[in-house]
Amino acid sequence: MTVRVLKYEPDYDVVPHAIFWRPLKYFTLIIRDGEDGLDMFKGASFALGNDIRFDLRVYRGHLNPEFTVTLYLPLNVKDEKTISEIIDRVMTEMVIPMTAAAWKRGQPFEFGKLERQKGDRLIEKEARTIVLKIAGSQPDRTATMKLLRDEVPKFIQLSPRDLAPSPTRKNERLWQQIVRNVAASHPSLFSAGLAKKVPGGIKVTKKGMDYLNSIGFSDTSMSDLPDEE
Repeated sequence: MTVRVLKYEPDYDVVPHAIFWRPLKYFTLIIRDGEDGLDMFKGASFALGNDIRFDLRVYRGHLNPEFTVTLYLPLNVKDEKTISEIIDRVMTEMVIPMTAAAWKRGQPFEFGKLERQKGDRLIEKEARTIVLKIAGSQPDRTATMKLLRDEVPKFIQLSPRDLAPSPTRKNERLWQQIVRNVAASHPSLFSAGLAKKVPGGIKVTKKGMDYLNSIGFSDTSMSDLPDEE
């Protein structure tokens, strides 16, 4: 199923139902400024299939606003089982790791306190998607290794485990080794045709941009640049 990013703010009231420990830019390039009766926010709206609408928002007063985002559903979605199912579907279709969920509706929540899951760190599967997002957001869909290393920490808050020294590469942190491995040879990038190697980095293919469109990161207008032979 495809997640469609919407360019306009919804005309219905919304309620928070989950918090992800990832920044808003991790999820989409189509971000708008908004305001409601409470405060100003940055956000994005999405459609999943024909019947599910949801928003991701960051208000100025949110806990750790640089690295967390809140999932909102329409006010009329009240059944707890339905809410749980929607959250799980959103996480599956947007390729959000289960460890990224800092809170879901039905779990205890203490106002003013939010804890990240202990096992939440960068692994190769997520790094593959982040690398695609970074390269796909560039005008020529190309990212050098230096750009990837500069940008990855803006897409995920690096954990103490991520910042530990690499056991096999001198002068590298573990997260840097993971990014290098993914950008150099990850089969789900290159064998799957989502990206191709270029001198010093990678370039996202048309197929790769279609994939980013399908998870709500971009829209079809960003896939117009043809692949070069």
